[in-house]
Amino acid sequence: MRDFIELAVILPVFNEAKAIDKHFKIIYDTLKQFDSDIHFVIVDDGSIDDTWSIVQGLVKDYGDVKAIRFSRNFGKELAIFAGLESIDAQKYVIMDSDLQHPPKYIKDMLEVMDTENADIVEGVKESRGKESYIYKIVATSFYRLLESLTGLKLENSSDFKIINNRVVSALCAIKEKSLFFRGLVDWVGFKKVEFPFVVDAREDGTSRFTARTLIRLAFTAILSHTSKPLYLTIIASGIMFVLAIILGIQTLYNYVLGHAIGGFTTVIILILFSSSMIMFSLGIIGFYISRIYDEVKGRPRYIIAENHLRDEETHE
Repeated sequence: MRDFIELAVILPVFNEAKAIDKHFKIIYDTLKQFDSDIHFVIVDDGSIDDTWSIVQGLVKDYGDVKAIRFSRNFGKELAIFAGLESIDAQKYVIMDSDLQHPPKYIKDMLEVMDTENADIVEGVKESRGKESYIYKIVATSFYRLLESLTGLKLENSSDFKIINNRVVSALCAIKEKSLFFRGLVDWVGFKKVEFPFVVDAREDGTSRFTARTLIRLAFTAILSHTSKPLYLTIIASGIMFVLAIILGIQTLYNYVLGHAIGGFTTVIILILFSSSMIMFSLGIIGFYISRIYDEVKGRPRYIIAENHLRDEETHE
């Protein structure tokens, strides 16, 4: 039986050479005040500055720190999963290393988890902090679009979370390559409690999370959580069919009045109705593709939170 440490802190980093040493010391000193067995996993997401050499120094200076380096930039989502898969713990803290996820809240979040007997404590931003006006518009639009398409209510959510090993086991069972961490934490279920926090200003360096990055993440989130865009073809075919009827009636009316050019009426009606049927056929294909899409993701058919079955009642 494996020994699980009490708490693992996952820190994905990318080009943080200017600040990682200072910021990690603050995070480490804050958390080491707890009377717990705490270990840290720093995941370098293919930094092109001196981040990795500094992280190697941290591993040497602190005996309870381990580090992983990607061969290139694979993205924050995969960096988080690499950290989760690399260590066995009872509870996991996922946070940014730039102190915008303040470590001072973690003790209270752990207490909420124990008091509420929750599996997930999700950090929810009371405000979005100092973000540009354009970024706030893009972020708000993204979360509203995501909610309308997938039902995931993630506005003001963050990657600042504490999750237990049951949740991590469920997440690691998902073998997809295109991942949206926040959405998957919501998808796996389990008891979740929100914890409001104030985003601290970034003290050093600049954020790598731009509006362009958010748009790319939006596509990943939507495509990995819903097949609804495939149904747009069916909707378009319905609209085109209605237009075909209206224009077909108008074309026949002109033909009866003698205003139509010879042969023109037949061509127009055939084009309109054949186009609507082609769109409808593509929509039917879209339904089948959506089923294939759901199957190839290979997600668990269900996730058991707990059970009270006797051994003889379980089946292979």
